[in-house]
Amino acid sequence: MREKFLVAYDIRDLKRLRRVAKLLEKNGVRIEYSVFYMESTKDEMSEFAINLSVLINPDEDDVRIYIIEDEGLALGNAQLIEEIFILK
Repeated sequence: MREKFLVAYDIRDLKRLRRVAKLLEKNGVRIEYSVFYMESTKDEMSEFAINLSVLINPDEDDVRIYIIEDEGLALGNAQLIEEIFILK
Protein backbone atom coordinates (compact mmCIF):
# COMPACT_ATOMS: atom_id res chain seq x y z
CA MET A 1 0.00 0.00 0.00
CA ARG A 2 1.31 3.41 -0.95
CA GLU A 3 1.79 5.91 1.86
CA LYS A 4 2.44 9.64 1.93
CA PHE A 5 5.72 10.94 3.35
CA LEU A 6 7.44 14.19 4.17
CA VAL A 7 11.23 14.26 3.93
CA ALA A 8 12.99 17.16 5.65
CA TYR A 9 16.72 17.76 5.71
CA ASP A 10 19.45 20.02 7.04
CA ILE A 11 22.70 19.41 5.17
CA ARG A 12 25.81 21.38 6.15
CA ASP A 13 28.01 20.87 3.09
CA LEU A 14 26.93 22.43 -0.22
CA LYS A 15 28.17 19.49 -2.30
CA ARG A 16 26.22 16.97 -0.17
CA LEU A 17 23.21 19.30 -0.18
CA ARG A 18 23.13 19.29 -3.98
CA ARG A 19 23.35 15.48 -4.10
CA VAL A 20 20.56 15.04 -1.56
CA ALA A 21 18.35 17.63 -3.27
CA LYS A 22 18.92 16.03 -6.68
CA LEU A 23 17.91 12.58 -5.37
CA LEU A 24 14.81 14.01 -3.72
CA GLU A 25 13.84 16.01 -6.82
CA LYS A 26 13.88 12.77 -8.84
CA ASN A 27 11.65 10.98 -6.34
CA GLY A 28 9.43 13.61 -4.79
CA VAL A 29 7.90 17.07 -5.00
CA ARG A 30 9.54 20.03 -3.28
CA ILE A 31 7.09 21.82 -1.01
CA GLU A 32 9.62 23.96 0.88
CA TYR A 33 13.32 24.63 0.35
CA SER A 34 14.36 21.57 2.39
CA VAL A 35 11.08 19.62 2.56
CA PHE A 36 9.78 17.16 -0.01
CA TYR A 37 6.54 15.23 -0.44
CA MET A 38 6.75 11.62 -1.62
CA GLU A 39 4.42 8.70 -2.15
CA SER A 40 5.71 5.14 -1.88
CA THR A 41 5.37 1.93 0.06
CA LYS A 42 7.16 1.63 3.39
CA ASP A 43 9.52 -0.92 1.84
CA GLU A 44 10.37 1.45 -1.02
CA MET A 45 10.90 4.25 1.48
CA SER A 46 13.22 2.05 3.52
CA GLU A 47 15.32 1.42 0.42
CA PHE A 48 15.22 5.13 -0.44
CA ALA A 49 16.41 5.99 3.09
CA ILE A 50 19.37 3.65 2.67
CA ASN A 51 20.28 5.32 -0.64
CA LEU A 52 19.94 8.72 0.99
CA SER A 53 22.03 7.75 4.01
CA VAL A 54 25.13 7.13 1.86
CA LEU A 55 24.99 10.75 0.64
CA ILE A 56 25.09 12.40 4.06
CA ASN A 57 27.60 12.88 6.84
CA PRO A 58 25.83 11.58 9.96
CA ASP A 59 27.96 13.78 12.22
CA GLU A 60 26.91 17.00 10.47
CA ASP A 61 23.66 16.38 8.60
CA ASP A 62 20.10 15.64 9.64
CA VAL A 63 17.45 13.95 7.46
CA ARG A 64 14.01 13.02 8.79
CA ILE A 65 11.26 11.08 7.04
CA TYR A 66 7.71 11.30 8.33
CA ILE A 67 4.62 9.36 7.35
CA ILE A 68 1.54 11.64 7.21
CA GLU A 69 -2.23 11.23 7.35
CA ASP A 70 -4.34 11.66 4.24
CA GLU A 71 -6.81 13.93 6.04
CA GLY A 72 -4.09 16.28 7.23
CA LEU A 73 -2.58 16.51 3.77
CA ALA A 74 -5.94 17.19 2.13
CA LEU A 75 -6.45 20.10 4.51
CA GLY A 76 -2.99 21.45 3.78
CA ASN A 77 -1.87 20.77 7.35
CA ALA A 78 0.00 17.47 7.45
CA GLN A 79 -0.30 15.71 10.78
CA LEU A 80 2.51 13.54 11.99
CA ILE A 81 1.62 9.88 12.52
CA GLU A 82 5.11 8.69 13.25
CA GLU A 83 8.65 9.64 12.50
CA ILE A 84 9.91 6.56 10.70
CA PHE A 85 13.50 7.41 9.82
CA ILE A 86 16.08 9.73 11.27
CA LEU A 87 19.30 9.64 9.29
CA LYS A 88 22.08 10.96 11.48
